[in-house]
Amino acid sequence: MSSNSGVAVANARTSAPAPVTSLQRAAIITAIVAVLPYLAFKVLWLSGSSVGSTTSAGGEGMLAPRFLIGNTITLAMMVVGVAFVVALTRPWAQRIPAPVVFVLGAGAAGLLGPILLGLPPGILIQALIEGEVRLAEQGMHPWVFGLVYAGFCALGVAMAIVVGAYVIRRWGDLLNTPPPAPSPTMIVCGALGILPFSCAMAFWAIAGPGSTGPQGMEQPAQRMVLAVTALFGLLCLLWPLLSRHLGRWPRTAWLVTWSGCCVVALQGPTQILLAQGGEIAPVVVGIAVLATPGASLFGLAVLRTHLRRLGRTHLPSSRDRPRLDGADRSA
Repeated sequence: MSSNSGVAVANARTSAPAPVTSLQRAAIITAIVAVLPYLAFKVLWLSGSSVGSTTSAGGEGMLAPRFLIGNTITLAMMVVGVAFVVALTRPWAQRIPAPVVFVLGAGAAGLLGPILLGLPPGILIQALIEGEVRLAEQGMHPWVFGLVYAGFCALGVAMAIVVGAYVIRRWGDLLNTPPPAPSPTMIVCGALGILPFSCAMAFWAIAGPGSTGPQGMEQPAQRMVLAVTALFGLLCLLWPLLSRHLGRWPRTAWLVTWSGCCVVALQGPTQILLAQGGEIAPVVVGIAVLATPGASLFGLAVLRTHLRRLGRTHLPSSRDRPRLDGADRSA
């Protein structure tokens, strides 16, 4: 068999549908079950119900434009997230356009990462310090937050399992070397956005948000989420700069860099959109204006530098794989 034939056979095997493992099936079921309470609340609130609310406005308050728009958008995002998890395990999953996987995967990592890694230890710390677990008053009963955020954590685990397996199968060959440092210009651009964001999150995690930080994040459990967010930012900036020392853990380095850039890029806008009572702190806006483009440019520059070193110009898709033609089948 010729070398071209061997390459073609390998590519054909890569593009073949991967069998869905028991772990992936469990992750899909977990993702669906995890979002049911959240979806139920959203549908009820959109219909004017005040279930779970502690505000005096009741159901009428849920029909205010701000809540209608917010609940509609977040409901749609959750449906898309679950559909994404299911789609990645279908026989045609390898044909999903790379930009779609890129954008939806970034959204999942950026929005769920701090909750998944910060909230559970934060709840434990708060229980040990205060003897109880309660969140800052945000117009909802504690049991609502318990159901919703437990679901977020479960969804985060499920998405990590499914998306991780998919990325390794489709692009695993790109992850055998750690993320490289981009050009000095891109490092400066990234630092100008990421460092102020991470420092601010670390300060608010230690001292509390006060009047300048994201409101409604006063309790230890919530401040731990801010601390994890700060850590994500620092690591995503540092790991590519230390790539020569990370040769033993290239995939871990990519996971940290990718997740960190997504967290920094998305958490600022999220804090603005979900500001308690609609009161947006100017400092939060200023930091987000720097962090979102800074982290985005830095992350894309790291990926572009890596692909250039591998002699590629873009993430390979199923259309880039050579097919088995008559010449390839010949020995």
